[in-house]
Amino acid sequence: MKTKLLATALALGLASTAANAADNLAAGGGAADWQIYSWQNWTYEFSDVEDSTAVTGSDREQQRIRNNAAHIGFQASIDTGLAAGGEAVKANFKCEQFMHFGGSDGGNWCNRNSKISLSGAWGEIMWGNWLTPYNEVVAGWIDPYWDADFTSHTAIMGTINSGDYIGPGTNPSTGSESIGNNGFNKRQSGLVQYWSPSFGGLNFRVATTTGDQGDTEVTDAVGTTKLDPRLLEAGVSFTHDLANGDNVWLAATYSQHSEWAAVDFNCSDSDDTGMRLAGKFTHQWGGGGSTAIAAMYEQLEYDWDDCLGDGASGISAFVSTGIVGAPDLDLERDAWMVSLNHAFGNGWGIRGTYLEADEYDCDVADGCATDNDTDATSFSLGVDFTTSSGLMLAVKYAMVDNEDNARYDTGFYNAGVTGNGQEVEVWGLSITQGF
Repeated sequence: MKTKLLATALALGLASTAANAADNLAAGGGAADWQIYSWQNWTYEFSDVEDSTAVTGSDREQQRIRNNAAHIGFQASIDTGLAAGGEAVKANFKCEQFMHFGGSDGGNWCNRNSKISLSGAWGEIMWGNWLTPYNEVVAGWIDPYWDADFTSHTAIMGTINSGDYIGPGTNPSTGSESIGNNGFNKRQSGLVQYWSPSFGGLNFRVATTTGDQGDTEVTDAVGTTKLDPRLLEAGVSFTHDLANGDNVWLAATYSQHSEWAAVDFNCSDSDDTGMRLAGKFTHQWGGGGSTAIAAMYEQLEYDWDDCLGDGASGISAFVSTGIVGAPDLDLERDAWMVSLNHAFGNGWGIRGTYLEADEYDCDVADGCATDNDTDATSFSLGVDFTTSSGLMLAVKYAMVDNEDNARYDTGFYNAGVTGNGQEVEVWGLSITQGF
């Protein structure tokens, strides 16, 4: 009997504790407004890669279905009960992930923009996995199709994609790796980022990595070096609505990868930097019609010292050029783009981009086999129709034309360029809808 009474008392105590916890949640300790959202962007693609040099014989045609940047996310925001500058301080959470149906890529939770943050009158400070300011501050403004498919500006921007770069093992960023470890179109884990409030249309962001790669020892061409790889990025933008309803937008972003590539390619030091200047003008025609014209300039610089490479191929590549001593790299590349986004006001629209990558400024003495014919151009065009629900149906086309020593590919998901001088064309039928 005593045992039954004790069990009953314990059960009542646990129930009371649970009830109190529920009361606390209702009072604000977790009573947040949750949102579940999704964005689907599927494309049926027809790609054609042609080898203009007729050396590798890799001409091929391919059909595939891509769901591009399709994702699902969960987010919540809650009033912390604190205040600063006359405004409530909020705690914010977001977990967003790619939805790569039919494949294993991107299977981890929170693999897209995800964070824990505090926000208030002073702006927002976040920890997590997020697009860095160098790319995010500009991409949504200059890329007509949201930097989310094969028409993306990442075909050329943010990479020095060339097969004849003779450096320590491999290119710093090739193909889809423009968004990879040593590329500049990055989504970075272990990121600390600050977003400012708007100061009359002026906004800025700064971000750095936490150093979770840690102090790393590498064996380079002159010995053993201890490295502390870090990223530091910043972006500033200004937007202003004119009296007639038109809009002007300007932006500048900067990225520095300090000792970042040195870890991958066994260098004593590396400093990679990127700089972008962008602008956009939007004119309202009335009746829902508008025309937006944007432009962006980019300069990338790579400075590597005493690199052993990521394998014997790195050294053999340098030996083949007759370079004696520790392999270094001193490379600079400029690129620019223009884009158009025209809405007719009846649901129909037309969008397009033109991009051009200049030749490298890097000769044999700077660590390159050649800088001749390392340039490329890219062009995209799309016609689309958008319904009242936001459903977009579109026909899109993109091409990349590489010179003999260049190896650029289409953006976001590449079409599969495998050799220098190849040309690629992609047609796509897309269905896009937010939920």
